Amino acid sequence: MLVLTRKKGQSLVIGRDIRVVVVEVSGDFVRIGIEAPPEVAVYREEIYRAVREENRAAVASPEVLKEIKG
Repeated sequence: MLVLTRKKGQSLVIGRDIRVVVVEVSGDFVRIGIEAPPEVAVYREEIYRAVREENRAAVASPEVLKEIKG
């Protein structure tokens, strides 16, 4: 894991097309802005995990398996 120190208004670049900007720092909270092409999905980790689990549950459900088989 790369760990960086950034101040408000500073940014970092990932690859050629993704820019992460520190928008605000307030106490224990940091607001960041992410500029990425439309084809790059950007999720908060907890949302990403919830969607992934929902997808896994849907695929494993008996109704979906019957639909796939038949």
